[in-house]
Amino acid sequence: FIMWNGIIIFAVLAVLIGIAVTAWNKKIDPNQLKQFVPPYIHRMKERERIKKELEIARKVQLSFLPNEVPRYPGIEVSTVCIPANEVGGDYFDFIDLGDDKFGVVIGDVSGKGIPAAFHMTLTKGFLKAQVKESYSPRDVLVKMNELFYENVRRGNFISMIYGVFDLKDQSFTFSRAGHNPVIIRSDQKQKIEQLCPKGIALGLEKGAVFGRFIEEMQIKISKNDMFVLYTDGVSEAMNDDKIEFGEDRLENIVKANSYLSAKEMIELIQQKIRDFVGNTAQHDDMTMIIVKIL
Repeated sequence: FIMWNGIIIFAVLAVLIGIAVTAWNKKIDPNQLKQFVPPYIHRMKERERIKKELEIARKVQLSFLPNEVPRYPGIEVSTVCIPANEVGGDYFDFIDLGDDKFGVVIGDVSGKGIPAAFHMTLTKGFLKAQVKESYSPRDVLVKMNELFYENVRRGNFISMIYGVFDLKDQSFTFSRAGHNPVIIRSDQKQKIEQLCPKGIALGLEKGAVFGRFIEEMQIKISKNDMFVLYTDGVSEAMNDDKIEFGEDRLENIVKANSYLSAKEMIELIQQKIRDFVGNTAQHDDMTMIIVKIL
């Protein structure tokens, strides 16, 4: 009896050892292992991958925005750009044109996320190339529209304002491609105005209509004038009741506090928007440029 039990135990051990040796020598298909990994592990890894890619895209996008504002005697410039997501489609920039001239641009690309950020960086390249060819904001935007239409799929567009401050001539010349109006608080007139020359967004039309429609406006600037350029994420910020902050509130803030510096004005507007929206999540990118003549 003891002998037969020993033989059985030995046989069982031999079989187990044989199975182990066979499994050790057999190459296991990695795809077979996936079936033993819980689905939530795959989802966690995918979210982590997307998060890393978005962080890289955010760093690339921020590298395309200006590190500092223009510094000229007699002006003060302040900016803020707050993406709604990890990456956004709002764009602003400054261009030193020499001879006490500098260009200012603000734009809002259709859509959000990585595609919008890609189109924003593409637009920056178009702009940098065109400002070397002409001082006219209208001519720059006309050429940019052609390039944008040729290189971007239909359905994508960007609203934009491009203007030039001439500190010698004491003037501001700009064109508006379907963007929000420029708000100006004129010290001489003691009132708020919206500057709205005609224009349609870049990329909506090949060029014939765009060129006929877009206008260029020039105004004289004087001491204590304040210019406010912004994207619709500012005026369309909503509270829990789905009520928008609106351009009227923005204009009233500027009108009542025009004695503030450009930096103080931007900080005040941001605080007023935060107070208005409360805990409501930001749904669109918010960008603003304020230029004050000293």
